[in-house]
Amino acid sequence: MEELFAALTGLESLGLGAPPVLVRMRFLDPQLSPGGLVDVSAPVPELAALDIQPRTVFVFENLESVIAMPPVPGAVVLHGAGYAVDRLERIPWVRDGRVVYWGDLDSHGFGILNRIRSACSNVSAVLMDSETLEAYRDLWVKEPVPSTGTFNHLLPAEQQMVEHLGRQGNVRLEQERIEWRYALEQLLTR
Repeated sequence: MEELFAALTGLESLGLGAPPVLVRMRFLDPQLSPGGLVDVSAPVPELAALDIQPRTVFVFENLESVIAMPPVPGAVVLHGAGYAVDRLERIPWVRDGRVVYWGDLDSHGFGILNRIRSACSNVSAVLMDSETLEAYRDLWVKEPVPSTGTFNHLLPAEQQMVEHLGRQGNVRLEQERIEWRYALEQLLTR
């Protein structure tokens, strides 16, 4: 549309603003929820301005897992939206809080973990270990294009998992393939 406008008028832009970057979030504790809201999508600056201090900030790679979370005292859950987790570092209560990250068990999941850990001070990963991988061996698929990045912020065991995934043929275990009851038990013990 802008190209057509530019061709007709000689102006370079319609002057329209870009839509804000939104983050999907669920308040798992009603005490943290502004005005009783539970499930919101809001611009990063608005989330950054919230006067909340959750004890736990869950960050999940997949939206289905965000939506499935039950109430948890002192907690919120954010949709990391893959590599878009960078935007979370602009939210002080995320950046400086206790973050529990759960991503796909593949090289990109660890790439995203690496990225969020580079920006946030206290990040632990859950369900991204060899026990989980082996428990769901029959649900592995081949990762189409493995990440080739450098993971400077992974813990030694996490780095070993990335190497193990490669040795197994660049396999992946997608987050939504893990039985929810099992996943929830692991998430709530963190």
